[in-house]
Amino acid sequence: MDKLAVLSSRIFPSDPSKGKIGSIEYNVWLAQLFGVPVVGLKAESPLLRIALGIYGVLITLLVTFIYTGFEIYDMILCWPNLDDLSQNICLSLTHIAGVLKVINILYRLDEVAHVVRRIEYSAKTYVVSKSQLVAFYRGEFENKIPLTIYASLVGFTGVLGIIYLFYNPVGVAGQIFPYRVKLPDWMPFGLQLAYMGISVLVFALQIVSIDYLNVTMINQIRFQLKILNLAFEELKLDCGTKKKAHINHDKRLQTIVEHHCLLRDLRIDVEEIFRMPVLLQFFTSLIIFAMTGFQAIVKTENSNGAALIYCYCGCIFCELFVYCWFGHEVSEQSKTLTTSGYSSHWFEFDQRFKKSLLIFMCNSQTPFVFTAGGFMSLSLPSFTGILSKSYTVIALLRQVYSR
Repeated sequence: MDKLAVLSSRIFPSDPSKGKIGSIEYNVWLAQLFGVPVVGLKAESPLLRIALGIYGVLITLLVTFIYTGFEIYDMILCWPNLDDLSQNICLSLTHIAGVLKVINILYRLDEVAHVVRRIEYSAKTYVVSKSQLVAFYRGEFENKIPLTIYASLVGFTGVLGIIYLFYNPVGVAGQIFPYRVKLPDWMPFGLQLAYMGISVLVFALQIVSIDYLNVTMINQIRFQLKILNLAFEELKLDCGTKKKAHINHDKRLQTIVEHHCLLRDLRIDVEEIFRMPVLLQFFTSLIIFAMTGFQAIVKTENSNGAALIYCYCGCIFCELFVYCWFGHEVSEQSKTLTTSGYSSHWFEFDQRFKKSLLIFMCNSQTPFVFTAGGFMSLSLPSFTGILSKSYTVIALLRQVYSR
């Protein structure tokens, strides 16, 4: 694990002293590679921004919008057939949600850039001690590895689908999941196959990059809270120093309060940017889990395409789980601030310090909670709740299909 951490630190390296966040640069690079025109989130020359913008607009139009339109058209055509409809909905709902995510992030790109700048400022200003540096680099490692695993799983599923598509083009193209789509008849069949395979793969990785940009920001707040907790450890270490050093303790507590206020504002900004896409993600995940579970049951009886269904279930599982896991971790980390403040050697300091610390402890009792549009928290209980409800819908669909 240590060797893996060293390797990850060399790929898109981070430097808190310069406000350089490697995990965000890695995430943005992945988004730009697969055609999401997010420019201005990392250092880029004007010419490179223009090139990335043109490339991103072309890919987004061809893959994100036009292909999804063809899927919606196929959904309308196969409406009377439950099996065909469920196969279409498995992916088309994901793509419709993906379209809205792309529109949202492009519309709010300036706000996203502002959040990134503030995260960089937080790393540059508040990561000071050795223990805080260790926590920062550990947090960067925990950002990069899940993104790599998640993108690899989705990429593997997409490549497996392409192999399956070209192995049995007549039986797969436009007929079964994940290629239930109605393309124009004037398109040559070979071009249709290439368009289907590339579009599904590229669009899936676009969704990964946008989802994980949100998750990266959530996790940045999580380990910044860890760094904030470690600041109180510095107060413990400094206890018993000279009276005049109390001035430094007052300044340090002021820095802690400023850091906490910055993180609280960041949580509000991140949730405001992504609140509706996350709400849509939770709503569609309930339906998609049910539909893919239903397809998995059906395909068990007819193994044609079962492997793709299981891989896609794993992708949707990961997509929802990373939101809930890191959202839950932020909430749990924020709950430790009051204890960390009280655990400092506050009794060694003057009355002004004690009053300031008491105010901070009162404010920090409100946990950092990310929500899906304000309706449900991003937490592990929410995740298990969606799985439970999905199973209920699967049972209902199975009964309807058996008739």
